[in-house]
Amino acid sequence: MLIGRTLYITGLIAVAFSIITFIMTLGSTGNELLYSFFGFLNGLLAMGVGELVIDSNHRKNTTKEML
Repeated sequence: MLIGRTLYITGLIAVAFSIITFIMTLGSTGNELLYSFFGFLNGLLAMGVGELVIDSNHRKNTTKEML
């Protein structure tokens, strides 16, 4: 459960940071927009994996209680 929550929070931080860098680099030219876009995708991926880990752990605990 700790790993899932850690992944989710890390993904949330990465998404927030990439949105901030995207807003800050709107006026500039270069590859900074691309870096913030891939950071955003990486954060979403980490949040999704964290959510899957939390859900699978929750399902495992509920099926164990039913038995």
